[in-house]
Amino acid sequence: MCRLFFFVEMRTYPYARPGRDFAYPEYVSVYPPDRGYSVRHIKLELWIDFDGKRLTGEEEIVIVRNGSGVDNVVLDACELEIRNVLVDGAEAPWHYDGNSLSVNVVGKEAAIKVSYVARPRKGFHFVGPDEANPNRAPHCWSQGETDYNRYWMVLYDHPSVKQTSELIIHVPRGMVAVSNGDLVRHESLDGEEIWHYRMDVPHSGYLISVAAGQLEVIEEHHRGIRLQYFVPKGWREKAHLSFGKTSTIIDFLSQYLNCEYPYRKYAQVVVSEFIFGGMENTTATTLTDLTLHDEKAHEEFSSDPLVAHELVHQWFGDLVTCRDWPHIWLNESFATYLENLFVLHDKGKAEFVYEVLRDLDTYLQEYRDRYARPIVSRVYRYPTELFDGHSYPKGALVLNALRGLLGDEVFRKGLEEFLRRYRYKAVDTEDFRKTMEEVSGRSLELFFEQYLYNSGHPVLSIEEEYDSSTGTLKLRFKQTQGEDSLPEYWIPLRVTAKRKDGYREFRVELRSREEVVALPMPERPEWVCIDPELESFVVLDRKLGDEVWARILREDEHVYCKLLAIRALGKIGSAKSIDALGNVLVDGEVFWGLAAEAAKALGSSRSESAKERLISALKVVSRPKVRLAICEALSNFRGRDVAEALKSVLRNGAEGYYTRQAAAHSLGKSGDESDLEVLIAHLDEPSHNNAITNGCLRGIAEIGGERALEIVMKYTARDKPSHVRASAASLLGRFPGKREVLKRLGELATDESYRVRRGVVAACSELASPQVLPILNRIADSDPYEMVRRDARDAAERVRKSLERGTEYRVLREELEKIREENRRLIDRMAALSKVVELKG
Repeated sequence: MCRLFFFVEMRTYPYARPGRDFAYPEYVSVYPPDRGYSVRHIKLELWIDFDGKRLTGEEEIVIVRNGSGVDNVVLDACELEIRNVLVDGAEAPWHYDGNSLSVNVVGKEAAIKVSYVARPRKGFHFVGPDEANPNRAPHCWSQGETDYNRYWMVLYDHPSVKQTSELIIHVPRGMVAVSNGDLVRHESLDGEEIWHYRMDVPHSGYLISVAAGQLEVIEEHHRGIRLQYFVPKGWREKAHLSFGKTSTIIDFLSQYLNCEYPYRKYAQVVVSEFIFGGMENTTATTLTDLTLHDEKAHEEFSSDPLVAHELVHQWFGDLVTCRDWPHIWLNESFATYLENLFVLHDKGKAEFVYEVLRDLDTYLQEYRDRYARPIVSRVYRYPTELFDGHSYPKGALVLNALRGLLGDEVFRKGLEEFLRRYRYKAVDTEDFRKTMEEVSGRSLELFFEQYLYNSGHPVLSIEEEYDSSTGTLKLRFKQTQGEDSLPEYWIPLRVTAKRKDGYREFRVELRSREEVVALPMPERPEWVCIDPELESFVVLDRKLGDEVWARILREDEHVYCKLLAIRALGKIGSAKSIDALGNVLVDGEVFWGLAAEAAKALGSSRSESAKERLISALKVVSRPKVRLAICEALSNFRGRDVAEALKSVLRNGAEGYYTRQAAAHSLGKSGDESDLEVLIAHLDEPSHNNAITNGCLRGIAEIGGERALEIVMKYTARDKPSHVRASAASLLGRFPGKREVLKRLGELATDESYRVRRGVVAACSELASPQVLPILNRIADSDPYEMVRRDARDAAERVRKSLERGTEYRVLREELEKIREENRRLIDRMAALSKVVELKG
């Protein structure tokens, strides 16, 4: 139980720890615009020219000013050709600078009508047949988040501004158009299709969307909601594999939040070359076509997480929207965590705990390898920089800890009240905190400050000591987090002790950097499990022997404790550890995640006995996800026995696509040049998302050599799918010192595919040579998408630091050599002096 005096004692303030390595020197705090008006309604009539890749728009924006008189209204409009502007049907002074449209408005309310043409570089994309996809039907799609809708329409482009909207879309005959809200009119006229949509409740401008093309539509009704699935032609019969749980997810969310799905329609539109997995446009989510899959892929791959994530956004993100981008966690963390709660509902506690742990892994990887920052922070350059491992998984971990603190019932009531209170409104983090405080009756300022307004996280080192004379178990807790985290955290924890007669549970609250907690225990417990349900946001560091960890793995009832045991045993690597891990790996009754983690742990131990266990397991394990993990783990070993086992998997068409992908990649790491032909033979084998092709390319790059480089270069060509080209581009980083590699990366740096350009950044980062800096600098300065610019700048910084370390190392080595030389001279002088002394004696 959290006590009031404790909150007073703790000296924690917002941004006591602003983080490290996220903000560049020129970064400053960014605040929302204050333009003195709101928007009531947007009505846009849009003609889409597929041949010319341009848009013609007639748009009316109804604004309401905060004051009266004559004043400028500033609207966002980037790289448009503005042809005419009217205010309330009459000419009015206006000015356009290529980024903003300023219009003179008289009175409190006005209807601004803008005629324009757009040839967007971003925010609206045209896709059609190309060398890799000659039969692909033409289509187009918009992507507004964060501030990209301004490249194809005129609006007040900020999440805090909500308005109703209306789109009338003209497309060629035979094409379907999809937008927000209800379809109020569709007609075919003079060789074109006209689709008229109306969104009659307010939503943010970045959620306005258009998708159009030759799409098949599947429609059903569920509890009064029109459910639509727009897929490319040929995918109708398999669409259920991706979208079959849509209605189940809606039911779960409506029940869990005690808030019915807030709109009359929900469409899911599948498009090609989408730059993200999905985008939660209000009532009309856009999804990548990479989520479509067949029955074989379904054994290893699921669209459910993506579908659930985007559906959650219809509540958190669309119905209630973050007021400004620093609060984007209110959209993304909520979608991530409620996606996990659907897993709990759909698949059970083991799957849920494993998802939460993998969220922790994802966040910690970003924390270790890139940067630390407060989840809520105004210091950034591009809003897209905030869409990271802090706003998604770390925020989800914070919500998980809040649910653990308050209990599920109170947590749900808080979410319900938050949605009720701020329906159709924009909110910030303090709105959420105050709502949860009112519902729970607890002060949450410290909780929010330490987890949301400061960087880092707590790390706990735990030691155990049993005192038989007093019948107490002493747990020594020491917070060992780094300088980028707060020195002390308040950490509520559950502790379970396994005794002969069962489990005994305790609740403790840690308040200091070092604490000893004495628990009454008449007899020594068999083992102790800390945070058994993974309800606290803390990284645990425990030093137990292999005997205890093996027993926890074998007998404990908590999945999280078993997962920690597996990871600890992999690090220990003793014979007992290998036996314990090997037994779990082949046990077909245990949760598959435990078996997969056991495979990974065996791989990390790199011992001969672990290798034998993994190879042997391939003969008896049948679960696809576990077989995939085994193939990945075998990449840590060398030898013909490993190579032969992996080749057997790769050659077997009955294996899953992603298992064969892992086998191909691991074969390249484990085998030698004699295995190259096997990888080449399977390069073009059809598979979901070209998984086998990508695995073979990775394996070929691992083997290396001139022939391997020739193959990888070949797969960067335009006659390959963009995700294959992106993979090949990134693999060029495995071939240092090659002039032709640098030339090709320079060419691909301006490729029209967003995926390929990100692959170039990855390759340059791996090459880490001075020659890649001009390529990275060019991308960082001029790429259309800011997230690619940031990636390129980060990569350039890593390269520079690597080169500096190399220079420092060379200087240090030279200095050491000088010292050694001086020592040798000194020794020589001492020896000479000794001889002189001896002669004199």
